[in-house]
Amino acid sequence: MFKKSLLLLAVLITFASVSTEASAPNYYPALLCNNCGFGFKSQHCVKCDKWVNTQFHKARLCTSCGFGSKKQDCVKCGKWTGNQSYEARICNECGFGNKRENCVKCGKWAH
Repeated sequence: MFKKSLLLLAVLITFASVSTEASAPNYYPALLCNNCGFGFKSQHCVKCDKWVNTQFHKARLCTSCGFGSKKQDCVKCGKWTGNQSYEARICNECGFGNKRENCVKCGKWAH
């Protein structure tokens, strides 16, 4: 009887930890405003400003840099993006390896 209840408790704890991890995002997509992302500017790396071609990674913000209304600010100039926003990108060099999972503003891990 004790083993069954202990096993049930372990399953419930595992389920609770998985469900809380899935509900809370650990990163936010980085955005560009209309001026910084207009035309072909949206196809340039946010960090080094190189053209990213077709091989790119989506830029991320950590939970600190993207908290609240800051997640809708442009990562280049800091202006509010409004309804007209573009996804920020990073090139393969700036996003090589695990660097693509880092915040583009502060460099912390944004998984």
